[in-house]
Amino acid sequence: MAGVDDMMRTPKLKGLQRLVEVCQKNALPVDCPAPKEPLISPGDSFLGQPFDPLLAALYARTDGAMLGDLQIYPMKVPENTLLGINQSKRRFGEELYQSTLLFGQIPMLAHYLATVPPLADSNGVQPVVFIDGYEEGRVLPVASNVDVFITLFSVYLERAVAAPEFTLERRVALQFPASVLDVVAQDQTLVAALSEGLFKQLCKTHESREWVAKVTKPA
Repeated sequence: MAGVDDMMRTPKLKGLQRLVEVCQKNALPVDCPAPKEPLISPGDSFLGQPFDPLLAALYARTDGAMLGDLQIYPMKVPENTLLGINQSKRRFGEELYQSTLLFGQIPMLAHYLATVPPLADSNGVQPVVFIDGYEEGRVLPVASNVDVFITLFSVYLERAVAAPEFTLERRVALQFPASVLDVVAQDQTLVAALSEGLFKQLCKTHESREWVAKVTKPA
């Protein structure tokens, strides 16, 4: 386990606490196994790229997780590890997966969440994108950092459990991230980065460009 000094240096994740509370309130899955040993440190090289400090803070608290309809990949189990999944995706040399780090997905769907190491800010903090594995090249920037993303997902779950499908069938049916577009558009750091064209190399499809236009559209 991390020492006291390490824990004191670990950034707070307000979004994680909020997401856990939303899941508990609505009887959604909450499984956050504590790591048995330190897993990774901010800025460590992972697959040749610096590891996001807020993602490292998440792994300081849990070795993978299931939170409602969000799966965070574990690091220390025999299969479906963070390393193995990213190695598998990079095997065929697709530029999209070379420049992102997948850290989670919507269970049972090829809908992935990833940080973007090449877009790290001066503190090493990386934005988060949604990758649609069914539509080649469909990448949607959703948050300026991991903590903002986790908060965003908690809002998504709040809306999902209020929908008729959940009330009748206990089924999360709202589409992510379309159903929280308005919340994404409030992330001013992300909006600024999109407006500066920093995501052009990732957002190449019509759907991706349309998403960027909606997020950056003046209120």
